[in-house]
Amino acid sequence: MYLLGLLLAVVASSLWGTTGPAFRIASQWNLDVVTVNFVRYAVCSLVLFFVIKKRSVGTWNWKRPLFILGSAGMLLSSLGLNVAFLRISIGLSMVIYYSAPCWVMVGSWLLGRHKVTLLQLMAFLMALLGIWKAVGGAKAEGTLDLVGLIAALAAAVGYAMYVLNGHFGPGRDDRLGMYARTFFVATAMMTVLAVCSGRLGVLLYLPLKAWFVLLYLAIFCTLIPYGIFILSLRFISGNAASIATMSEVPFSMMWAFVILSEKPETSAILGGAMVLSGIALMSLDRSDPGKLKTPLRRAKREKGASSPAK
Repeated sequence: MYLLGLLLAVVASSLWGTTGPAFRIASQWNLDVVTVNFVRYAVCSLVLFFVIKKRSVGTWNWKRPLFILGSAGMLLSSLGLNVAFLRISIGLSMVIYYSAPCWVMVGSWLLGRHKVTLLQLMAFLMALLGIWKAVGGAKAEGTLDLVGLIAALAAAVGYAMYVLNGHFGPGRDDRLGMYARTFFVATAMMTVLAVCSGRLGVLLYLPLKAWFVLLYLAIFCTLIPYGIFILSLRFISGNAASIATMSEVPFSMMWAFVILSEKPETSAILGGAMVLSGIALMSLDRSDPGKLKTPLRRAKREKGASSPAK
């Protein structure tokens, strides 16, 4: 089941890897970052609303700081990464973006007192070296932009917030409900930003082709991969899932080359290879995600296990 969890995380990463090229294509119709993401989240929320209406989802207090931060993190991840796509190469954006496991490991220690395994630490350090190699090479080649770098790092922090919410936040035992409510809250936040931007009117004059691109971004770059990723957390820890999704780095480079004919910096390729090596090392880890629970949740599980079967 551990390998299944890793496979799910990699599949999600493959879909996420097409986001950069799709966003670049959408920008051809004078669509800004806020407007594109408003459509993405609105469509996702609409789909999820009809899904949960047909299924029974748990009730829990969603007005918790971690849940709100997780929703904001989802939003920050999308906005920051999209800004980076416009300022620096797609491959370099993704390499920088995957500093996220660092923040996940710190958050896991603070929230659940998780102990990072030696293999996880070695894998992360190898990935960190890959990121350092990519950024240093881009700076030497003159393709590094400070705004793009900051945006990608902000997106990484947002991604970590989302992961931590999925692993520790309220409703974590009701994954569908938590997933849907995260989108609802993120959409509300994005709606406020979109209205304040004053650019929603451009949607009225978009050609059909542009709407197809927006729907692709909403469904295949947002809704489906986020759902697959949340599912992977049933089989592996948040730390392991975050490191496994680093495979989005080479996927993003591949799709950028295939769709946009964009050749990544040599340093980005080398850095991406180092990141992949970290993922391969991570596959050797066999930490039981069942042991990586908060003390309160673990106590409840043990109490339930001691109850007689009915």
